[in-house]
Amino acid sequence: MAEYAYDEEGFNFYYFLISVLSLVLTPVTLHSIYSGWKAARSRSEKDLCQCHTCQKERLELSKTRPNRALQVFKPKILFLIAGWVAVTLLAYQVSFAEAPKQHWDPYEILGISEGATTQEIKKVYKKLSLIYHPDKAQPGTEKESEDRFIQISKAYQVLTDDDVRKNYEMYGHPDGKQSYSVGVALPKTLVEGGNSKYVLAFYALIFGFGLPFYTARWWYNSRRQTKDRILNSSMRVFVKDLKENTDFKSLVNILAAAHEFKENIPTRPNDARALKAINIAISEELDNRFGEKFERIIESMPEYRRKARTLLYAYFLRVDLNKVCGSDSKGMDQDQRFVVERSIHLIQGLLQIAIVKQWLGAATCIMEMQQHLLQATYPGEPSVKQLPHITTPLLRRYYRNKKKHIHSIQQVLALDASERKALLGNMTDEQRLDVIDVAKRIPRLAVSKATFKVVGDKIITPGAVVTLILKLRNMDATIPEKEIKAEEDDGEEEDILDDAGNVVIKEENGTLPYAHTPHYPGEKKPYWWIFLGDPKVNRILYAPKKVTDITDEQTIQITFPGPPKPSTYTFSIYVKSDTYTGTDIMQDIKLVVHDQAELPPEEEVDDSISEPEEDSIAGQMKLMREQGLASALAGGQKANDGRKQAADDSDSDSDDE
Repeated sequence: MAEYAYDEEGFNFYYFLISVLSLVLTPVTLHSIYSGWKAARSRSEKDLCQCHTCQKERLELSKTRPNRALQVFKPKILFLIAGWVAVTLLAYQVSFAEAPKQHWDPYEILGISEGATTQEIKKVYKKLSLIYHPDKAQPGTEKESEDRFIQISKAYQVLTDDDVRKNYEMYGHPDGKQSYSVGVALPKTLVEGGNSKYVLAFYALIFGFGLPFYTARWWYNSRRQTKDRILNSSMRVFVKDLKENTDFKSLVNILAAAHEFKENIPTRPNDARALKAINIAISEELDNRFGEKFERIIESMPEYRRKARTLLYAYFLRVDLNKVCGSDSKGMDQDQRFVVERSIHLIQGLLQIAIVKQWLGAATCIMEMQQHLLQATYPGEPSVKQLPHITTPLLRRYYRNKKKHIHSIQQVLALDASERKALLGNMTDEQRLDVIDVAKRIPRLAVSKATFKVVGDKIITPGAVVTLILKLRNMDATIPEKEIKAEEDDGEEEDILDDAGNVVIKEENGTLPYAHTPHYPGEKKPYWWIFLGDPKVNRILYAPKKVTDITDEQTIQITFPGPPKPSTYTFSIYVKSDTYTGTDIMQDIKLVVHDQAELPPEEEVDDSISEPEEDSIAGQMKLMREQGLASALAGGQKANDGRKQAADDSDSDSDDE
């Protein structure tokens, strides 16, 4: 009958709990520490924009976020604290555990092998008795010697009795086969008696319900989303609605239909009143600025979609929700912040679809929408409105006084002192400094070199693997365009591809600071999409490559299969910012594909091997291959002469006959 051995002292149970808790707590703790360290490192104060507008927005955003002191009470933090406290207490209890008793082995006690004979056992026993017998013990070691002698005597009795020795060798115990014992790593009080039902209920809750529930939940969520964490239902909407000729307004409607907004934007009793007021403000802004009419969505459209669309338009036009919505502005602010932040992520899914289908127009429109989302600008507005404190009334007043439009940031920096004062006259000194600092902070790229290369060939032939070598330079905004072009013309042609076809990188770049995005609820580092397209057929020839940290000069390599026919092709190089408007580059470049016949003749390579000497081993092997073994042994040419002489003799003999 089986017997159950319970963990009366509870130490095995403690070991089990420590192991389980450590397996869960260790990865969660390391991930939390790494995430906090990464966030603290990436968002250092020196990399953030320090203009008054960004600081104000950062302060407003911090008020909407939970207090850092209250972060300790988040469920995850509380779980980590409670878990490590429990591990510490359990480890303290385990420290009092006694070492487990070792298996009793008579052979080990006597120091003999298992195949020892009875005579050898008796001999060893007598020898050990002379050392450990209580009468022979040294003063002060009587107790240890007595215990040791008892074990020696017991082992001797077991190994000298044939039946007892056989029981030990067969069953591991002198008394023969023992009853089957099952160890339970729980105290007896938890298993037997009235407490057993609670233990079973606990195990049923954890392993019967908790583990399957969280596994199924993880599996369900992973199946609902793409690898980029966009809902599959949203991607289906994007694939269905995105067209080759999609424009900005259509993109807004497609974004608003994302199911992320359906599941996460709450519905409030006063939403209808607030949205009506926002729609009126949007209509007025579009009419006053651009002479456009705001197209209302039909009432049958889902409410979440109408709400997301309205909040996006209000964000692009910088409609003040506090002024328009009044007491309902707090909820609308939170919803708008969520819609904008999530739209940046959803745009990546739209861009993937456009790239896969090679739609050039749709892809560039999506990239430009991300720029408008990060800068809170509407298409058609001057890019100078990205600068802090620059508003539409300020630009209109300057135009009325000077009869001159200011559209770009470079125009602001190119103004002389008097004209700049006329533009920024109503600002404080601090605000003027913000304008100039942010204008100089925005990167302005220029193409310093763009050329096509083929590894190993001087010209490009049909079907060759062509490499576009593009050198981009981050120019200071105060350098005139003429000086930039002069520097480009003075540059000498250099070998920028190695033998393997890779770009030889000579320049070293630093790290760009975070972008000036005062209206976007977060920090963003500037990137650029670089790709090759053909506007004539509205196609992307090469998938966009994303780069960052162009602080001085950077070389980009784009490899693609060349055209199949000889001709001159005109393509366009696109350098699109994902952060700032008005800084994009579109430059035409010609690809001349020559006929295969125009390739220079290949140089003949002398790969012949000099003839080996006749008396060398190599020479003998050559003779054996060419003339056979007999001629080689006979000495090459001499053997041939002998054969010829023999042939002549035989001919003469036959003639005589």
